[in-house]
Amino acid sequence: MKSLTSYLPEQVRSAVRFVIVGTLGSVLQYLLYLAFLWIFEGFFMWDMEEEPIWVNVAFGLGFGIEMLINYVATCLYTFSRRPDWKNAGGFMLGRVFNFAIQLGILNLLILDSIAMDEKYAGMVSIVIAGIINYFILRFFFKKK
Repeated sequence: MKSLTSYLPEQVRSAVRFVIVGTLGSVLQYLLYLAFLWIFEGFFMWDMEEEPIWVNVAFGLGFGIEMLINYVATCLYTFSRRPDWKNAGGFMLGRVFNFAIQLGILNLLILDSIAMDEKYAGMVSIVIAGIINYFILRFFFKKK
């Protein structure tokens, strides 16, 4: 049985699939981030405004879990390739760059000068960095 994207032209198929996987991954990452914020605030009683390091820890944990799931989905669905060390290295390199962008944007948004709530700042940083990520990953997964 063919998927809906299999009827699309080859040159746009991976982009549409990337948007699907990326959107689901971003939602997963954001939900994990919120869950870790809730755990840190509720169970450990850390005040995110006074100890913003826990915002970064929650963000990093959500990112790490989502990255593993996203790698498998990117290989198998987005680019129809088997996972291997070459594309794993490219994927991880792209994601490390993506994480640095996300974390930088997150910290910029929660600084006193902007003071966006950390719950919203997480989603904004994920969306902006996600747009950039496709072009990085495409280089490593492009078929020869």
